[in-house]
Amino acid sequence: MHCQTTQAKDISIKRLSRQEILSIYTVHSIRHFPEDERKPVSSIERMAQEGIYKGYGLFFPEDADRLIGYAFFTLPPERETSLLDYFAIMENYRSCGVGSLFLQRMKSAPTDYRGFLIESEDPDYAKDPQEHSVRSKRLSFYNKNGAISTGITATVFGVPYRLLYFPLTAGKIPHTDQLVSDFSNIYRHMVSPVNFKSNIQICPPKVSH
Repeated sequence: MHCQTTQAKDISIKRLSRQEILSIYTVHSIRHFPEDERKPVSSIERMAQEGIYKGYGLFFPEDADRLIGYAFFTLPPERETSLLDYFAIMENYRSCGVGSLFLQRMKSAPTDYRGFLIESEDPDYAKDPQEHSVRSKRLSFYNKNGAISTGITATVFGVPYRLLYFPLTAGKIPHTDQLVSDFSNIYRHMVSPVNFKSNIQICPPKVSH
């Protein structure tokens, strides 16, 4: 893709079917995410069947099979906050502003929630300066596009994250306690009770006195 000739109007966002989610996950996620970050396909299939796993894709309107990027979300019942589970732009379309476009287009996409949480790897736990730079740039990318730092941190299966909140509708941002509750509830639907107890640690922001 030539960045200078591709405009926002050339791209559309659409809700993915359950079959499309599974197809994209099994074909593309193996390139886009490390093995230890990929869930078993059976877990994705289960959540999709339960109706708590949603997917959106970016496409060229004239070529509905030409995937540009995708985002998968977990949304438990009766909640207004979801979790961005996987987000990737196809290799040929990176460094062209497509990731930012995707996030902005989500604000106009029909969704079942008011905003979503984002797990971004914590730079404070980077193993070297290069990894610290990558993690810091990722946080800056989300902040630049409207995500709000919550002050909540979490360790998920040994990986430390900072949590951000991306509002999709205008209005009051959920209180931190509500976001902690939503994040906890989401993972209780994603993993077994044993895995939740042993592998999910959530830390609200420290209150200064």
